[in-house]
Amino acid sequence: MNERRKDVSQTKEDPRVRKTRTQLQKAMAELMAQKNVQDITVQELTRLADINRGTFYRHYRDIYDLLEQTEQGLIAEFNTLLDAYTNEELQRGLRPILSDVFYFARKNAAVCEALLNIHADQRFFQRLSSLIYERCVGEWRGLYAIDFMERGNYELEFVVAGAVSLIRTWTARGFDRSPEEMAELADRLIRNGLIEMKA
Repeated sequence: MNERRKDVSQTKEDPRVRKTRTQLQKAMAELMAQKNVQDITVQELTRLADINRGTFYRHYRDIYDLLEQTEQGLIAEFNTLLDAYTNEELQRGLRPILSDVFYFARKNAAVCEALLNIHADQRFFQRLSSLIYERCVGEWRGLYAIDFMERGNYELEFVVAGAVSLIRTWTARGFDRSPEEMAELADRLIRNGLIEMKA
């Protein structure tokens, strides 16, 4: 594979802080696979993460604050990934950006699995879908000269929801295919769908 783009998650955050947040997020994801968010306590979370409660409260107000900040961090990183591609690059094909999207999901496997779980709160699924949808009706509008790139259109809703559901299903199946294979599949489904809609 060609040289990968620079990891968009790299920041100047203190390594110790990043490690603590990562431990808490992983523990949260593990607990979310077992129970509803409202049933998770700070005590069991910090015990699983091997971090004391005082450290937890230095970073988060409560369980819901941890969940919100985790979602915001993933959305921000995902936005940065999308920003790395110009319209000119996207016009040459979607395979590279789709590949990066699937690498992103696999890199954040535990958290993505917890947040995109079909039994979990659908807020993150909806936020991710809305982000892509806004890109389609905004800066990506007109990339393929297709008239349905407008708000409230059934075809666009189908394409966006289908793409995010593909990520969710792949995550739930334990990443049983490579990111490149999934990118090829998504690219083929999107392109074929666009051609049918345009016809």
